[in-house]
Amino acid sequence: MTTRTLLSGRYEIVNEALFREKANRDDPRRPFYAAMLANRAYEAYLAEVGHKAVEVPGYKANPITGRMEILYCRRNGWIADAGNSR
Repeated sequence: MTTRTLLSGRYEIVNEALFREKANRDDPRRPFYAAMLANRAYEAYLAEVGHKAVEVPGYKANPITGRMEILYCRRNGWIADAGNSR
């Protein structure tokens, strides 16, 4: 049985300049980064783009959903649960 990561509560963006740059790139994931900047709670972010899926050319794990992208950002330390940033 696979356990899903519970995404609830507020989050902090550790490197906001990186996210602004990613939100301005010509990349299919751009809406995910814009939504992360606009929403500082997991529930609000997921309501906006959680089930949205995009295809990234050359990436083998297509399609990518908003949920997958925010989990990727957490694993890389780019966002953290509010109050737990590095």
